[in-house]
Amino acid sequence: MIQADYSHWQSLPKITTISSEEGLPLILLKGNFGSAKFAIQGAHLIEFTPKDQAPLLFVSRKSHFAPGKAVRGGIPVIFPWFGPREGHPEAPMHGLVRTRPWTIDSIEVPDVGAAKVCFSFVSDAETQSVWPYAFRLKLEFTLGAALEIRWTVENTGHEAFSFEQALHPYFPVEDVGQARVSGLQGASYIDKSDHLQRKIDSASAVTFAAETDRLYLDTAATCVLEDPAAGREIIFEKQGSLSSVVWNPWIAKAAALADLDDADWQRFVCVEQVNAAQNAVQLIPSATHIFAVRYFSQTLGLIHT
Repeated sequence: MIQADYSHWQSLPKITTISSEEGLPLILLKGNFGSAKFAIQGAHLIEFTPKDQAPLLFVSRKSHFAPGKAVRGGIPVIFPWFGPREGHPEAPMHGLVRTRPWTIDSIEVPDVGAAKVCFSFVSDAETQSVWPYAFRLKLEFTLGAALEIRWTVENTGHEAFSFEQALHPYFPVEDVGQARVSGLQGASYIDKSDHLQRKIDSASAVTFAAETDRLYLDTAATCVLEDPAAGREIIFEKQGSLSSVVWNPWIAKAAALADLDDADWQRFVCVEQVNAAQNAVQLIPSATHIFAVRYFSQTLGLIHT
């Protein structure tokens, strides 16, 4: 695996490059916008705290921070398959790019206003030995009062391909038993915690009283995570995504995950923006697909547009 030299970013004000105790290169940003931490591996936003707000993301204290290991928390980037690769049990979970180094194209931390970070990833012989297609990915992060992510997938090869993709954010909650996710009423979903049964969600909101792992299909709806114990809600707007996932591992699965505290299931909910299953994207040569999300939090009960 090629290891790029990112030391030149350390000469820029408000930007620090460090390595974790396990040797994972990290970028720390601090400025008028708030603060953030990225791993260059996976273009992974691990932490983000907007100015004068609570942290937007959850990360496990037991997570690995090592090259080649997935980070448990923040916003993992998943491509070109979601979950296990169908028909390929030997393939890595959640695709090819979350545990490989990306390229930093630009970082901006102005004195006033949002910070911006842009990463790119280009397929190579290593990725094509696993998934035989040529592609280029670009991820643009805008970090201000809201977090905006714009993801471009380009087919740089000579044949069409189908891909799945996801942003897999972990959001903190004070008490998962009180948390609710609205915006998905009436949508069909695959219940991964109930033998992959297809169901229709008739409830006004998803609530949590057991393991929850639902892949909602054919929905571009805005979702809201209500966290009454913290007195806030987080709103998720998206474009170019027709699937959503709501996940919490609950007690037994959390205990079985070595990189998660046994009690962490009480402290986060994943609301993911996805294209998967029947919503996989078909991309012809030279074509691009744009996937964009916007996350922001506010006091619970305020009217949002």
